Amino acid sequence: MNVEVILKGPVRGLGAEADMVKVRPGYARNFLFPRGLAAPVSVASKRQLESLKKKRAEREAAEANQAQEVAAKLARLVLSFELKQAEEGAEKLFGAITAGEIMGALVEKGFAVERRNIQLARPINQPGEHEAVVDLGYSVKTTIKIKLTGKTGESMEKGAKTRRPRKGSASGVEGQDSQIKDA
Repeated sequence: MNVEVILKGPVRGLGAEADMVKVRPGYARNFLFPRGLAAPVSVASKRQLESLKKKRAEREAAEANQAQEVAAKLARLVLSFELKQAEEGAEKLFGAITAGEIMGALVEKGFAVERRNIQLARPINQPGEHEAVVDLGYSVKTTIKIKLTGKTGESMEKGAKTRRPRKGSASGVEGQDSQIKDA
């Protein structure tokens, strides 16, 4: 038998504020009520429902505006990656750039983006310019540019430092204002 509760704030996997949901009695009694995340459905709590709906609308509007601002900044960003190349002029690169490495480069630049929100058809393993779609929620999507280059073993021996980006990092990130390079 389930009990009906009104959520006071967003609960992952359950709903957002002002949602009336049915949950197991133990979950409500032991988790939701002690943490102040929900209230039992009553005449008084139904009156609070309107104020919770207003609070939810304001929060969602603010988050949508923030997503639009982040999308505008990401649209101007160019991420640069460098991978080891078999020989000069060859199209074959050793390794590939994945959504996880793109996420790491974005985190370095101060963008809080989850890997699952970066949409790539397949990992990028050809030199050149590519694009990836980033879903920021609230129906806000933007495209970021990715520049992939290759370095041969000969140029690496001459003193140029090239490394395969580890998960969560990039060899270089170019933006409108700043540039990060390996030293």
